[in-house]
Amino acid sequence: WEALRTQKTLLVEAGTGTGKTLAYLVPAILSGLKVVVSTGTKNLQEQIFSKDIPFLQRVLPRTFTAAYMKGRQNYLCLWRLQRLQQQPSLPGFVDRTWLQRLARWAEDTPTGDRAELADLPDDAPVWSEVCTTSESCLGQRCEFYQRCFITRMRQEAAASDVIIVNHHLFFADLALKETSYGEVIPRYDAVVFDEAHHLEEVATQHFGLSVSSYRIEEL
Repeated sequence: WEALRTQKTLLVEAGTGTGKTLAYLVPAILSGLKVVVSTGTKNLQEQIFSKDIPFLQRVLPRTFTAAYMKGRQNYLCLWRLQRLQQQPSLPGFVDRTWLQRLARWAEDTPTGDRAELADLPDDAPVWSEVCTTSESCLGQRCEFYQRCFITRMRQEAAASDVIIVNHHLFFADLALKETSYGEVIPRYDAVVFDEAHHLEEVATQHFGLSVSSYRIEEL
């Protein structure tokens, strides 16, 4: 609370199961500031958004809203899905059955988040053909811009008091802000890093340079 009030840096270390998450969420929410919570793992993101936030929305005297942001590759791109469906012949590695399922799911899903597809294999080739990518995104020129799941996610985050992200997305946003006028995460007043021991590695990935055969192929 004191660190948030005086806008100072605070470093805290505590063992597993001591209640660290609630210890930072409660003052963050009661401060009235727009706060980003960044985690090292998706599991902790899920726990905070699905368990801790709903609990605090019930018991705290202050009403607040929260949003959950993931990287682009977690969301369905309606434009890429339409393009794939219109191709006269599908790439050999794309499963037509899954493509049809994705098309039906696209009509009903409120988020476009692949986490809703529990049985979709992690390495399913069809997903890499229909997920959102920065290279293929048309932005406001896209015919699906108003329905776009990335657009919705960002609008929801912009209107929320607490934004839950992971370290990769946080540093991707910092790197983007350093090199251009764009941004992924809406402007915020304070940030809490949970699982902060991952920060050094993630920051190096986003602010360092690396070359690989995979990246050359992608380019």
